[in-house]
Amino acid sequence: MPSDTPLNIDIRMLRVFSSIYMNRSVSAAARELDMSQPGLSTALMRLREHTQDPLFTRTTAGMEPTRRAREMIVPIRRILQTVDQELFAPPVFDPATSTKKFRMALSDIGEGIYLPLAIRSIQYTAPGISLRTVVMPPRQLEEAMANGEVDLAAGFFPDIRGTQVIQRRVGLHSFTSIARVGHPAASKCLTIEQYAQLGHIVVEATGRSQEVLDKFLREKRIPLKVLLRTPHFMSVPIVVAETDAVAIMPQTLGDLARTHGGLQEIPMPFVPPTFQVNLFWHRSAQNDPSNVWLRELIISKFPALRARQYARNGELQGNRKV
Repeated sequence: MPSDTPLNIDIRMLRVFSSIYMNRSVSAAARELDMSQPGLSTALMRLREHTQDPLFTRTTAGMEPTRRAREMIVPIRRILQTVDQELFAPPVFDPATSTKKFRMALSDIGEGIYLPLAIRSIQYTAPGISLRTVVMPPRQLEEAMANGEVDLAAGFFPDIRGTQVIQRRVGLHSFTSIARVGHPAASKCLTIEQYAQLGHIVVEATGRSQEVLDKFLREKRIPLKVLLRTPHFMSVPIVVAETDAVAIMPQTLGDLARTHGGLQEIPMPFVPPTFQVNLFWHRSAQNDPSNVWLRELIISKFPALRARQYARNGELQGNRKV
């Protein structure tokens, strides 16, 4: 065969060769490979054409390999071993020994929900793994998940609608109102007007949950008296605990803030809106073992999240509702 003629040899032809060599039988090789005997004979014929050699001759002892076949068997087995072990072998991920650096895109509510759960589990079961959180616009986020730059997104991302992005609902979440312990409004049944005039800290962040709250207040025509506008959620509890200001926060962040003491939940004279929180990942990562592990690590905590039952602050109050 001229050296400049391209070869058209597929893996099946090499498997046919190896099986006939081992079994010394075309029919036995066909059974081993689950092929029809004519189909196997066709593959062998093509390989003979490529090598310009009969490769096997029929004898009373079976299919006897030629000298050329004996020269070919070692490199062919090496090729098949490489294909099976490195190309088609199922990927393996061991969190106990992995040093993978996961990238997660989290909304404000996502950080409050998922980071404590993830870090708590990783510290003790996967000490070599680390997390990095990123913030990016929805379109850029979808592209980042598609090319593997972001492993998982979590939180409230209503603009992610791409058909290649899979999502799993965590649940509906809402808002809570926090004030310092002993705040004079905590024991009163406030009207909407009185509550709006308390003096509020408003977070002007890029988190989409804040947009839900702002839209609700505009539509219900509830103009809050604003004492402070800040882009940072984490400074709000500190200021609230030391002043008579109040703040409306996503329920999970409010719960987290109150665990540090000095704060309490106070009733709102209206039922705040809800928003849906999801996990998002790209279809290309659906079966990736490391991505599956991270998703399952978080999903395994869903019962604890559901048990917290984020009530919509105001539903249990006897105040006038909106």
